[in-house]
Amino acid sequence: MSKKKTKKVAEKLDLSRKKTKEFDIDTNIKVAYKTGKIVYGKNRILKHFRQDVTIKMLIIANNCPKNLESQLNHYNALMKDKIYIHRYKGSSWDLGLACAKPYMISVIAVFDEGDSDLLSLRR
Repeated sequence: MSKKKTKKVAEKLDLSRKKTKEFDIDTNIKVAYKTGKIVYGKNRILKHFRQDVTIKMLIIANNCPKNLESQLNHYNALMKDKIYIHRYKGSSWDLGLACAKPYMISVIAVFDEGDSDLLSLRR
């Protein structure tokens, strides 16, 4: 008898109010920083480009210098396997805070995403 009541209650639930989970890039960057392999900084990333190390993804801050962005695009064009470049909606201060650092970070290279879903940004 109690089983019938629980079925009726489940049928009456309004599922249209169910919240959809929104992708939070800041949380995913923190998870990737702790569980995966991430390198940040202009000189270190350009060094990895020159050494032809496989980079899965680049995250560039919104206020990244134009000459750095053109350098990254140039190196990306020379590679046979193109790298996905994601433009972060916040400034370099916000990107630094997403990495739990108290300074500005203009570009991040993701080698291994770890437990995060950063590579789902490719679409």
